[in-house]
Amino acid sequence: MAARSTENAWIAARLREAGDLLQAQGANPFRAGAYHRAADSVEQFEGSLREEFDKQGPAALQRLPGVGVGISAAIAEMLVTGHWVQLARLRGEADESGLPHAPAPAPHKAPGVALLLDVDREYRQKAAAGRLTLISPRRFNPEGKPWLPVLHARRGEWHFTALYSNTARAHELGRTRDWVVIYFYDDDHREQQCTVVTEHRGALADKRVVRGREAECRTLLMEAETA
Repeated sequence: MAARSTENAWIAARLREAGDLLQAQGANPFRAGAYHRAADSVEQFEGSLREEFDKQGPAALQRLPGVGVGISAAIAEMLVTGHWVQLARLRGEADESGLPHAPAPAPHKAPGVALLLDVDREYRQKAAAGRLTLISPRRFNPEGKPWLPVLHARRGEWHFTALYSNTARAHELGRTRDWVVIYFYDDDHREQQCTVVTEHRGALADKRVVRGREAECRTLLMEAETA
């Protein structure tokens, strides 16, 4: 039981740290509180989360009070890989190309492009005005300086986290102040992501577009021009 309790405590501590970081970075209190409640639930669970997960998968984790689809996926990721990418991102340590992921929840709906572009606009405006918390990314930051702005925002049922891209490709092309990665979560904390960039060719040249959803962005632009 000691070993099992130690692993449960390790998971609870990481859930609680995520809640603390979200709170410190100005996220919606609902998100921070959800991770704190889940941490309490994991701490109070007397069995082994690993044994329950091995026997019944994520559904077993979702029976814990305060643990829904998204948080159960986070716990599964920690059990399967020993890492939690979302926490690493909040710490400024994420190297998405090098961290393994547990299987993600099944795809579900995503916000419209107008909503994503509005979050992109808010992020870039507040970053330029120095109104956002800065984190210290692990990659491409040898001096460990806090320089990467992070925005947490809510629009209706969606929670968003936005950051400038800190990938090797963004640095290579000089797009670290152009490409914005937006992570979005529903009220069950299931995560998806997209990237918003400035288009450089065609009908959308010099416009902000959501990569992979250019057709929707073009329709939105045409509707705005004819309104």
